[in-house]
Amino acid sequence: MAVKKKTIIIPAVIALLAGGGLYACSAMSKAAQESLIANTKYSVIAAGQNDLSKVISTTGKVIGNGTVDVTTKLNCSVSKVNVSLGDMVKEGDLLCEFDTTELQEEYDSLKEQMENSDKKEKSDSSKNERDLEAAKSKKTAALARAQREIDKAVTARDDAYNKYNNLCNEYNSALERGDENYDYSTVWATLEQLKSGLSNYDDAVTLANDSYKDTESTCDDSIQRIQDLIDAEAFGTTDDNQKKLDKLAEQIEQCKVYASQSGIITALNVNEGSVPSSPSIMTIVNTDKTVIELTVKETDITKIEEGMTAKVTSKVLPGEEFSATITRIVNVVSNDVTAEGSSSGYKVEVTLDETNDKLLIGMSASVDVVINEIGEKLSVPYSGVFEEDGAEYVYVAEPADDDEGGYIAKKKKLVKGEESDFYVEVKSGEVKSGDLVIEDPVGGDLPEVSDGARVQVNEKKK
Repeated sequence: MAVKKKTIIIPAVIALLAGGGLYACSAMSKAAQESLIANTKYSVIAAGQNDLSKVISTTGKVIGNGTVDVTTKLNCSVSKVNVSLGDMVKEGDLLCEFDTTELQEEYDSLKEQMENSDKKEKSDSSKNERDLEAAKSKKTAALARAQREIDKAVTARDDAYNKYNNLCNEYNSALERGDENYDYSTVWATLEQLKSGLSNYDDAVTLANDSYKDTESTCDDSIQRIQDLIDAEAFGTTDDNQKKLDKLAEQIEQCKVYASQSGIITALNVNEGSVPSSPSIMTIVNTDKTVIELTVKETDITKIEEGMTAKVTSKVLPGEEFSATITRIVNVVSNDVTAEGSSSGYKVEVTLDETNDKLLIGMSASVDVVINEIGEKLSVPYSGVFEEDGAEYVYVAEPADDDEGGYIAKKKKLVKGEESDFYVEVKSGEVKSGDLVIEDPVGGDLPEVSDGARVQVNEKKK
């Protein structure tokens, strides 16, 4: 973006004379202009290597590397607190202890009750197991008897059918032979009598089979009743009591509270002899790494991403700069209320590449997030560049090589490259490192500089 050239209006003396008088007036104006420039001090900044990386600048507070709230569900008093606010603790350190008296008494009572109940259940269980085996043996014996009755009925039925069939064959053979001596009438009467009795034998076999099934069903019912008693033992009150006992044991174990991570105690909400009023009893902030939490405006949040580099400074450590990396972005807007009022933005965490113990929890820090890593380039102040006839130039103050001293302004052409908020890269051109570039040579509050003009300078430091 070029600096717009400003027209300088120099008051002219009204010409009372024509010709030579007007020339004299113009000559005086030029001399006055040169004298004015020569006696004006211009700010100059040396061209040189400057970091043109684009950054988003903001502030934040040191929060450490992860916060853990130590919580409890216990509703009993604290018997001992082993830490104080601001103490450093290590993972596994015993932080505090709760009074276990009531929990231990309840545990011991339930355990004794369960042990007595267990003895009775074991006795009942042994009896049930014996009854089950007896019922199974009884079933085996009863079914064996029923099977014998079936076998007996089947044998009697088969004998009756064989006798009837044999006598029929005999009767038919006599008819075929025409045996006149055969007592047909008597045999026929016997056959009719045998035939009428066959159904009784069939019924006896059916009855024996039904009896077998009834015996089997009755025995199975007895076995199942006993088996149900045994199965119920696994789902009785003993199981519920064991759950209660396990929970009491867990609560007793929880009465000793240990640090889940190393860090510093930043909040302590319990005292010896008191019952916690909230689940959170203390807070531990990990100090293994130095983490700074920022609030980034919504206009900038889309420009940054995890992994970008940053530079961190703090008023408490003047002159020191720390390299850091964006390690977390919370993509949910938050509203913080501070002493200055409410601020809306997105939470971003920046982690120092190397931990610094001097940056304590809660300290403020300034952070420049590098959104475009360009690096150092030969550059000049943006305010020194002006456009003329479609090209970019700067005025460079070079020491005058004469008795008058001071500096001579020399116009130099350049081709711009990358830009930052203050500097612009010299991609090519006549400008070299160390050249004293005049700020605001045209369009500023001071008289416009011209090529070859003698000037006074006041060099600024970067």
